[in-house]
Amino acid sequence: MAVRKAFYHMPLRNLASQKILTQIEYVAMCQSRKKFIIPAKTGIHWVGKVADWKVLRRKEIMEVPCRPGTEEDLYVRFTVEEWKPLAAPIALGGQGIYTVLYNSKYILDRALELAELRLETEEALREWREKRRKGRVQVKLNHEEYVDLGRVVEVRNI
Repeated sequence: MAVRKAFYHMPLRNLASQKILTQIEYVAMCQSRKKFIIPAKTGIHWVGKVADWKVLRRKEIMEVPCRPGTEEDLYVRFTVEEWKPLAAPIALGGQGIYTVLYNSKYILDRALELAELRLETEEALREWREKRRKGRVQVKLNHEEYVDLGRVVEVRNI
C-alpha cells in the first residue's frame, strides 16, 4: 500500500512576496462557515510542519481536482510532515481569512480567536500578553469580515 504524503496547496498570487516561501515553517487550515456549517467544526483545528514546497502549475497537483480555468495558474504545493490537531482550536470569532495570514508559531499555539493572529507589532503582542494574564482577551480589527484585510485597533479584556 502506498503512503500518501500530507500536503497543502494555495495560489502563488496569494503570497505578498515569493520570498516569504523560504520562511514558512508551518501551515494551518482555516475551516470556513461555508464548508463546515457547525460552529464547533469551524476555525483552525489543524497545523502541519512544512517538509518541502514547490511552485507548480495547478494541473500538476493531482491530489485534488482543479477548477476549470485554473489549470495553468501557479500554485505552491507544501509537503506537510503530518497534520496535527491544535490543543485548543482557534475560533473564527465572527471573521474569516480572505487569502492568507502570516504569523509565528508562538501566537498560533496561544490564540483562541482568529483576530489574535493579527498581532504584528511587539507593542501589540506585549499588550495582548499582559491582558491575557488577566483573563480572556478580545482583539478588535478595523475590518469586520476578513482578518487578513484588517489591522488591530484595540486589545481588551472581556
